[in-house]
Amino acid sequence: MKQELILLLKQRSILLLLLLNLLLTGFSLFNGWQNISHIQGQIGHAKQEETLRKQDYLKQHSQHATLDIGEVGYYVFHNVYHTPDEWSFIALGNRLVTPYVQRIRLLGLQGQLYDGESHHPEYVMLGGFDYAFWLVFFAPLLCIALLHDLKASEHQAQRLLFLQSLTARPGRFWWHRVVCRWLLIALTFSLPVLVFSAMHGLSSAPLLQVLLITLLYTLLWTALCAAFSLRARALNANLNALALTSLWLVSCIVLPNLAQLWLHQHYPVQDGSQIALQHRQAVHSAWDLPKAATLTPFYALYPQWQDSAPVGDKFHWKWYYAFQHMADVKLAPQVTAREQALLQRDQATSMLGYFLPAVWVQRSLEGIAHSNVADLLAHRQRITALHTQLRHDAYPYLFEEKPFTAESFARLPAFATADK
Repeated sequence: MKQELILLLKQRSILLLLLLNLLLTGFSLFNGWQNISHIQGQIGHAKQEETLRKQDYLKQHSQHATLDIGEVGYYVFHNVYHTPDEWSFIALGNRLVTPYVQRIRLLGLQGQLYDGESHHPEYVMLGGFDYAFWLVFFAPLLCIALLHDLKASEHQAQRLLFLQSLTARPGRFWWHRVVCRWLLIALTFSLPVLVFSAMHGLSSAPLLQVLLITLLYTLLWTALCAAFSLRARALNANLNALALTSLWLVSCIVLPNLAQLWLHQHYPVQDGSQIALQHRQAVHSAWDLPKAATLTPFYALYPQWQDSAPVGDKFHWKWYYAFQHMADVKLAPQVTAREQALLQRDQATSMLGYFLPAVWVQRSLEGIAHSNVADLLAHRQRITALHTQLRHDAYPYLFEEKPFTAESFARLPAFATADK
């Protein structure tokens, strides 16, 4: 096997191909890392900006003994962060298309959460240039390049019968050739990951998962290419390469994308921008309704505030925030249906992974990177939890008209990221 490895590395074309893969694998890791570093930098800047913004608000109102909770809810923004995980650089996934910093107020949540969204962020057909992309699409091509002519090259050089006559076990001879090629392919994908992990002191459990996925995926394509090119009639290298490349095209690009198109039709998802628009329309229409039309259903949801002082003809903040929340309540079934459809798509895509290795690899790496649909929905649940806590903390000051002081302002909840 050692001699086979030496012979392989003496072939300039193979050596250049392996070095190119080594270089581009490293670049895919670097590119993913740069994207995540940019996101982390922007999040850090946004945290500092939020702190200064809130301090400035307090300074501007320091001459007052109390603050107006209605104005605080309207003018003070609270940042929420989609913080990357340690290994998020390995597969950017949804982080390419979803905001990593959002600002929310005490107003209706759905209009803020989905405002400006004009696409379905749950899937990116091909993705950005990260390790997951490079492994999924180039590993099969490298296997094809190194294994498509195992027998054909020897047959065309008129050495096939001679080589087979030299050993009593030809199968073992071809086995050594296949294993040597797989080891080189796996090494050029795994070595940059190992070096990158050591350079940045990354945790070992996700590293082992990434390496295992890499080894299994390259082994699968090595086995497919070897099984095809070692057939008795596989003596034409060009035909072998064409057939294997067609298999790659169908299994890695055509079928996954056709399956996604079918899933998008079978599990339709309402655009977030439509939800934001309907929320805005519900809020605007509430201005023309009698105040009782808003407060009666609101008090049914929150009976603890139904003894609050009645609202007259003049504007009152508690009525304003009540109809903001009732717009959220009105759209809650649509939001729930949208999330359920996303989960159904995600589960169906998971099933595709049993038949399409490329889909399995992509989903597995996105799971390690916490950049999948489940992470996106969990992030939105954390935003909803923060907004709910803000509302509940503000209601005593709105409905009981308790004094809202600077100390009350300091006790307002802040966004908590998930423990991953």
